[in-house]
Amino acid sequence: MKSNTAIKLMLVLFIITGVSGCTRPKFEDAALNVPQIAVSSDSVDETGKLLTETAADRKPNNPLGSNQSPHLAWDAVDGAAYYAVCMFDESANWLHWLVLDTEKTELAQGEYTSRNEYVGPYPPQNSGQHHYRIEVFALKQATDHLILKLDAKHSYSDIARYLNRSGNGENNIVARGYVMGIYEN
Repeated sequence: MKSNTAIKLMLVLFIITGVSGCTRPKFEDAALNVPQIAVSSDSVDETGKLLTETAADRKPNNPLGSNQSPHLAWDAVDGAAYYAVCMFDESANWLHWLVLDTEKTELAQGEYTSRNEYVGPYPPQNSGQHHYRIEVFALKQATDHLILKLDAKHSYSDIARYLNRSGNGENNIVARGYVMGIYEN
């Protein structure tokens, strides 16, 4: 009887360990302690979903998107000379878009379509809803050149820390804000 209980306990522990080891990494937000700015997007519909046009134009997407970067708009920030934009799939910690050192406060949908600039969402089929955080960082100074491969796993916190240290020292980010979009294949 005791060995039966021990086997059952070991089986339960094995299942718990196996299930917890299969979960996706938790998205970590970088603690920057800077003011929030409002960011809006016409590419996110009233239900919070990203428009199909912003999705990647490759399989497994069904329907295929047009790989158009989303529209974004935000107010100018006092003390900011530049803005950086990134889009992360929080569900997979995957980088889809990174714009450094723009002076604009609005980006049109489809302004970035080249795969070395933007790779739209293409989550695996039947993986549920993926949450895309599209963030704008207001910067005091231009960034040092950060070269990252798009369409790959990256640490969001590392990128935020890099942007904050770029330019001439620390505290380069003066404000930030984001909009969320959901996409499901």
